[in-house]
Amino acid sequence: MMVALTAGALVVAAVFTLGGASSRHFQEQQRIGTTQRSVRMAMDRLRRDIARAGYLGAPDTRSLRVCGQPTSRQVQAIAFTNDDATGNAALDGMRAANGVSADSLTLTGNFATAESYLVRSLSADGNQVFLQTNWLGFRRSFVTNGAVNTTQFASVFSPGNVLHLETPDGNHFFVDIESSIVNSTGTMATVTVSPGFGTNNPCIRGLGRGSIVSPISQIRYSIGPATAALTPRNATVTGPNTVLYRDVLNMQSGAVISRRPILEYAVDFNLDFVVDRNDNRGLPPQIVRMAGSAGATQTLLQSTPWQVRSVIASLAARTPEQDARFPWTYGAGRPATQPLNRFLVFSNRDGAARVRQLRTEVQLPNLIPRPQARP
Repeated sequence: MMVALTAGALVVAAVFTLGGASSRHFQEQQRIGTTQRSVRMAMDRLRRDIARAGYLGAPDTRSLRVCGQPTSRQVQAIAFTNDDATGNAALDGMRAANGVSADSLTLTGNFATAESYLVRSLSADGNQVFLQTNWLGFRRSFVTNGAVNTTQFASVFSPGNVLHLETPDGNHFFVDIESSIVNSTGTMATVTVSPGFGTNNPCIRGLGRGSIVSPISQIRYSIGPATAALTPRNATVTGPNTVLYRDVLNMQSGAVISRRPILEYAVDFNLDFVVDRNDNRGLPPQIVRMAGSAGATQTLLQSTPWQVRSVIASLAARTPEQDARFPWTYGAGRPATQPLNRFLVFSNRDGAARVRQLRTEVQLPNLIPRPQARP
């Protein structure tokens, strides 16, 4: 009986040990799977927005034909900041040990709709744009079952965004949207802009009849500290929550209109670019890859963003907790030659958090047509 009891106890202890280990392994795999799905979903959203940069807008207003009054504002389809200060501060002192980046990407284009809209006419002073409400694009965007969605119209043409107007002659203007209104029957849709196009503008014939307009908005991706709603319940266990945010910006003031968290526990957001170094349409393209960390890259995007052909985006997130059984093997810091597959959250504890990373190249079709070379 004693032998049987001893053997039974050993079997029970072994079952509990194996069960506990299996349970911990299962929970860890669940956390890794959740992180991987989150990174994939965030990358899908980022890829869609990058591909729409400049959509129904312009690579840069300096590359367009603009004449007469009003003076068009400078609108740039893509811009970025290498190692953004806010992102660096959010990652705190662990950024250097883990060898990660916190870039910031700003995109401009029509992110609200898939349509441009036909101008019926302009007011005499050029401060109001009257849209053709029976235009198919207008009806696809704002009419459902014969009813006009006035809320959607006000959201698309909201103050803080910019209106891009292109005349039949190929002249372009970018003006601030001050207000907009559409009646419930859809017979009158008006957008008030500033500055106005003026009276008898030689670049806009026939009170703008036949011109095309598009609403232009601006969004920004960047890493930042968690808001109150995303703060970990116990930061001593998980460490700080750093978040990749998608901000909708007021193009007139630069203020954040709305902020949406895209990826929690984001630990790396790095951007590189493929550009055409040849800005002359008469010569063959010269396609090269430029690292986002290089000062020359930032200079090119500030001066000639229309030369960018694609963005290489790298995005990574970590599991919330540091696993003592997953060793940190890099000593003082991760070498640049080693993959980002682990993240040191607490330097005074064993182990590391697990990392899931995605890298993708996104083409910029709206920037591909190269303008005439600058004089």
